[in-house]
Amino acid sequence: MNKKDEKDEKYSEKKMFTDSFGIVDLTNKEAKEEHFGEIAQYEEARVKEAQRKFHARMTQHEKEEAAKWIGYYRYMVVDADEK
Repeated sequence: MNKKDEKDEKYSEKKMFTDSFGIVDLTNKEAKEEHFGEIAQYEEARVKEAQRKFHARMTQHEKEEAAKWIGYYRYMVVDADEK
């Protein structure tokens, strides 16, 4: 194998990304979008599950305080962003 072939092979290896979800060709835009979409979906599910478990451990008083705080937060931040 000549130097150009070796260089091309190394270059193509660098364009691959491997993680626990699999291997993705970074030169393929559709494959990247699908791959990182899967990661985002998994992370959202993981966060929601953590929130459910946290909520289950809270006392009734803590749940009431959290609901009040969330209401204030939405009023001040989320509603302000929509205006």
